[in-house]
Amino acid sequence: MKTPSSRAIVDLDAYAANLRVVRGMVPANCAIIAVVKANAYGHGAVPIARRALHEGVAMLGVADVSEAVELRDAGITAPILVMVQPSEDALPAVVEYDLRLVLSSTELAERIGEIARRANKVVPVHCKIDTGMGRQGFSVEKAIEEILFLTRISHIDIEGVATHFPVAESAEDPFTAQQIRTFKQLLNQIDKEGIPYEMAHAANSGGIVNHPASAFDAVRPGLMTYGVWPSDVPSTNATLHPVLAWET
Repeated sequence: MKTPSSRAIVDLDAYAANLRVVRGMVPANCAIIAVVKANAYGHGAVPIARRALHEGVAMLGVADVSEAVELRDAGITAPILVMVQPSEDALPAVVEYDLRLVLSSTELAERIGEIARRANKVVPVHCKIDTGMGRQGFSVEKAIEEILFLTRISHIDIEGVATHFPVAESAEDPFTAQQIRTFKQLLNQIDKEGIPYEMAHAANSGGIVNHPASAFDAVRPGLMTYGVWPSDVPSTNATLHPVLAWET
């Protein structure tokens, strides 16, 4: 008796179509940071990352340094943002592999600056602001003081300012609305202080769909690019395509 076969099929064309849905939902000048963490949600980080770049995304987002190193080892040279602040022992790889880093610690910023100085490199960093999630990030109360401190550290460059939404999948969520207001107020303070940065970003998939005001200079779509609608309200004008199929 022949053993039945079983296989998973990843449809890169569906992934590309979903990215185009994202593009149609954000302003024309808004960059896309394609989230490919956790092996691209199990779909295969390297082929997904390559297709995302082919579709014109500005940057790739991963959870940790090891995920970024996998992409670099596969020959991907595009900007990669490590979205979870790494442990100190992972910092040399950040410099070696030319990665961007989300930071919420002045101590770690000093350490990465020192490693970059010895390597004669500059590490772009994105300052994570805790607007209510309570997991990582500079507190809103101390953010200006701490970001100003970062501007005095050599060999790092403040490329971005970011926050994260934990419950943006709800269209009427007041918590996310308050996070957006808090983040906007902080960005205004940063501008008043004359602190230079290139991009502000906050919106995950739920933010893109449910909270258009959260599309700042860039968005970080993950779940929706793999074909999952990120909202408790059904879509009436956008169609996402499942990227993964299983045949047996």
